[in-house]
Amino acid sequence: MIIKDGAQVQDTALIRPSGSQQAWLDVPSDTAGELQRMGETLGLDAKIIDEIRLDGERAQLQDRDELLLMLIFIPEDEHLKPMFLILGPNLLITVHRDPITLVSDLAKEVAKKAELFDSPTYLLYEVLERAADLYLERLDVADARFDDLEEAVLNGQDRAREIFALRHELHRSRQVLADLRRMAARLSRRKFASEGGEPNLFVDVYEGFYHVMDNIDSLRDNLTGLVDLQLNQRSTRLNEIMKFLTIFSTIFLPLSFITGFLGMNLHPMPELTAPYSQEFTMALMGIVVLSMLYIFKRRKWM
Repeated sequence: MIIKDGAQVQDTALIRPSGSQQAWLDVPSDTAGELQRMGETLGLDAKIIDEIRLDGERAQLQDRDELLLMLIFIPEDEHLKPMFLILGPNLLITVHRDPITLVSDLAKEVAKKAELFDSPTYLLYEVLERAADLYLERLDVADARFDDLEEAVLNGQDRAREIFALRHELHRSRQVLADLRRMAARLSRRKFASEGGEPNLFVDVYEGFYHVMDNIDSLRDNLTGLVDLQLNQRSTRLNEIMKFLTIFSTIFLPLSFITGFLGMNLHPMPELTAPYSQEFTMALMGIVVLSMLYIFKRRKWM
């Protein structure tokens, strides 16, 4: 637990802040026993503790008297890690199940820079602002993946499965960001006593989430165009194959008609009495089939 008293910031055991003290409590566990002990020490209503849930699918914001209860998702690696926050007049509580780099980094910085802990509200602003930056970094990775997929598709490779996987990932991120943006909009309209009449900090958070969502929409449109490009390439390739096979069939059609009409039983035909003529014919047929398979394979039709 980090306590700020005046200009002094110190890391202490779990205690109840008093007077002008402000506190940040990070709880890296959502077990019932840990949450109950926290609630009893801080004097929180049991109903508030019961509402701490990390298994929700959507980000949310709830008002409970002087408290704000929030469920957000922090992007880390390939996952969106849930974190529950409780904001009070002089207290910020963060609850999460998995280690979150954003929280640990912020805790280290707060210990060195007291200005980062100007108030619990400003600390919440730092969490949300850094979360928006992480979503933007995640989008940069998705942009790089898109460039690789685009190059592969232009080279004739089939990457439809990877394209749709990236679209699904972006869709999930956009759903979460839409909730976070609405949350930031509500926070931007709220008056916090700790702000002292200063412009609301959460306007910047709202703009950050809006910027990421706008970029996601652009990237999703580009992925749609990439899918269309791959489908057009498949159609073009199929047309080329059909063109070749049509020409091939047209050439052999009159030959097949003549041989079928005459029966290839003309006299004299040396192959009728030649030794091993049947074996030679079967071998020739096999060579023709294998040659055609080789041509199809070489042209990547198979």
